[in-house]
Amino acid sequence: MSRAIGPDLYADLVEVASKEGFGEWLSMVRATGGCANPIHLWGESRTLDVSTGEVLRQRDEGRLLVACGNRRASRCRTCSETYRADTYQLIRAGLVGGKNVPNSVRNHARVFATLTAPSFGPVHHFLETQAGRYGRCHPHGTVQCHVRHSPDDLLLGQPLDPTTYDYPNAVIWNALVTRLWPRTVQLANRQSARSLGISQRAWPHLGRVSVAKVAEFQARGLIHFHAVFRLDGPQPGDEPPAGATADVLTDAVHSAAQSAQVIAPLPIFRPVVWGEQLDLRTVDGDMMTDTQVAGYIAKYATKGAGTAGTVDYPLACRDCAGLGRLPGTEAARCRPCHGTGMRYDLDSLQITPHARVMIDTCWSLGGQPSLEHLRLRPWAHMLGFRGHFSTKSRRYSTTLAALRSARRRWRTDEMLRAHGIGAEDADNVIVAGHWTYAGRGYSEGEAVYAATIASDLAENRTLARQVEEDAER
Repeated sequence: MSRAIGPDLYADLVEVASKEGFGEWLSMVRATGGCANPIHLWGESRTLDVSTGEVLRQRDEGRLLVACGNRRASRCRTCSETYRADTYQLIRAGLVGGKNVPNSVRNHARVFATLTAPSFGPVHHFLETQAGRYGRCHPHGTVQCHVRHSPDDLLLGQPLDPTTYDYPNAVIWNALVTRLWPRTVQLANRQSARSLGISQRAWPHLGRVSVAKVAEFQARGLIHFHAVFRLDGPQPGDEPPAGATADVLTDAVHSAAQSAQVIAPLPIFRPVVWGEQLDLRTVDGDMMTDTQVAGYIAKYATKGAGTAGTVDYPLACRDCAGLGRLPGTEAARCRPCHGTGMRYDLDSLQITPHARVMIDTCWSLGGQPSLEHLRLRPWAHMLGFRGHFSTKSRRYSTTLAALRSARRRWRTDEMLRAHGIGAEDADNVIVAGHWTYAGRGYSEGEAVYAATIASDLAENRTLARQVEEDAER
């Protein structure tokens, strides 16, 4: 993104470039991939070959930049791209094998599902048909909208009538959807066993539904899930029970989504269930390949709550966690937040009116003793949702930790090969040193250089992918 260079920024650019060690600093930034908010460490280290005593690599006392590793594209596009790529590999391995997952899983029944929230009131939305794009927000009722919304219209997701929108139940739904999801998986297993004529007691020894999902915020401020369901034997490499077809799995997921529910903590709230919109597609059977499914799911792994018009950082006071009083006390007012429990003034935040009311509702409900266990105030910036954005069952595929570990081993092996050390002698190499936290981020001038490096690396990756795709054709 281009930016006008004023006198202050120009002076900072010159100052950064004239510092001693500027070339080494650029190399560290490039090593982080142009991370937008790197962690600064101060210390020294030595890499030694204990069999010979040779110092293979030495870093004298100084600064080291480490990538932030944030998954959200709104915070760091570079690190989020790494997270997206890892998620793609994780999802695809569960569809076709690889990464210690048997290749036979590609022959198992696999279903791609999108599960959404129910309606809590009519909202502006965008529709696209073969005849063209048009807006038809609410065809019935006293409040209607006949505007033809564009995909980037700021009205999308906003209630047609905020005074009748069911904000309390919407917030409770976001808070409890993390319980609705495992209940749905449990019911999918039960229905699969029932359809195959297998008892519930015998099912864990004969079959299993493995899952992986990514959560995404809709413009209306509610979570929905993109998920892969796979029908296995007791282990991923085992053949599923006889008759375990894609139709059986599709029917099981459909039945589970319709019957799953979680009872809300208070009678005034309605039960938490999935919405009527349920999209189920068999992988490789409904014009969706494993690559398309993995790419589609991974794309949403780096999104935060920004699409819902809210912010991507906590609003609750750090000292009192939003209570307004010190933990364990009833009357002692928290001084940093002056008893409000909020770290920021909502009027100073760039959020949509809908998100503002959702946050206010989280704050109001979160102050009730009977709902404190939902931690609505600490998660008000997420509109009540406090689950992980990317999860999977244990047997679905590899883990993100395993993928990161493999990347570290590859870098270590590259360094060892550069010194003529084979993998069989890798155990003789140790790293000794100490590092302490020294801050994070860049100055304005440093941020410009880092953004340029990140842009160059991203363009190189795009060109490399295009070359690979052209070679495969």
